[in-house]
Amino acid sequence: MPCRILYPSPYLYGVCLLAALGLFFSTAPMATMATGRPLRVHVLDVGQADCIIVESPSGKLLVVDVGEDPQRPGNEASILYNYLGQGLNRQVIDYLLITHYHEDHLGWPRDILPTGLFYLHRQAGISIRKVIDRGLDIISDSPLCQKYGEWVKTSGLRRETIEFRSREQPSQIDLGDGILIDVIAFNSQFDRGKGDIILHDPAEQMQASEHNFSIVFVLHYAKFDMYLGGDVCGYQRGTLRDIESRFLHRLREVEVCKVSDHGSVWASRLELVEALRPEVSIISCGRGYGMPHRETVEKLLGFRDPASGKPLGSDVYQTGGQDGFISSRPHPETGKVQVVTTGPIIIETDGQKSFYVKYKGNVQEYLLDEGGPYRNK
Repeated sequence: MPCRILYPSPYLYGVCLLAALGLFFSTAPMATMATGRPLRVHVLDVGQADCIIVESPSGKLLVVDVGEDPQRPGNEASILYNYLGQGLNRQVIDYLLITHYHEDHLGWPRDILPTGLFYLHRQAGISIRKVIDRGLDIISDSPLCQKYGEWVKTSGLRRETIEFRSREQPSQIDLGDGILIDVIAFNSQFDRGKGDIILHDPAEQMQASEHNFSIVFVLHYAKFDMYLGGDVCGYQRGTLRDIESRFLHRLREVEVCKVSDHGSVWASRLELVEALRPEVSIISCGRGYGMPHRETVEKLLGFRDPASGKPLGSDVYQTGGQDGFISSRPHPETGKVQVVTTGPIIIETDGQKSFYVKYKGNVQEYLLDEGGPYRNK
């Protein structure tokens, strides 16, 4: 497993977005490649919502979700727009991937004060080259399924449905630099279409939670790997299904896990955490929902190697969630810590030696696993 080099100062508050950006790009050490630029993953602070920017060394951008916190509608609409323009000095999004059709991942198509994707599409100076989603044919219990489907057909945007592709096929999301997007599941379907589909009956689909249909994928860059799963869940409850258990056999050890469903108790089952063995877990969450839940945080901080029983654990960084569970001290067995950043989190790596977690001027370095790329682990 990688090891932690620096120890963070866990609770820092009150620094605005642009000030944080200035610290990230001017004072913190950088992991660099031969090209002089690292891979960066920016986890924005959008409250109880998701918005992640993957910035490749060659400069291509993948945005994963562009959501709005339903507790404070309209407040998150311009965060990505300002971050791109004022923080990154970028006007072009090469790929915008929507993991599933919920407001906190997609936004809402209001005539007045639209949010998320619908806001971005109206803004002068921002160009979206391609939108990739889970498809328009499977309708769940989310009213955004049909609203988004009707909107995107007349938006003029180029869109595609995500696909399972082998390593030998051309990449659907081509970020260059050897970066691979390995699609694990979507629409409750697995194994490049050869496996079973949990929710296959249209009548059942329309009554099922939209969480079940989330796009799940692993981002690979040389020795660095990051798991992202939208709001996919791992337990049966009401209209939720245990999707995680169906693709556990596809998972290997990763460096970073983007925790699904904002750290809820219904996602990130223990077997999934043990399969991923992340050194760092990232939670995007806000106020008003009591997330992250205690069970999820303690599981991440204290998980063990299932074969040997050796304590492993993961450091947990979260953008908000001050009314959720917060551990005030390192885990007694693993020494792992929970950090509330109250701002964006940047993960930066050269793909070879180490990766950094950065927030508000704090820098935490982790060594990459010498075991090599994900596919060889």
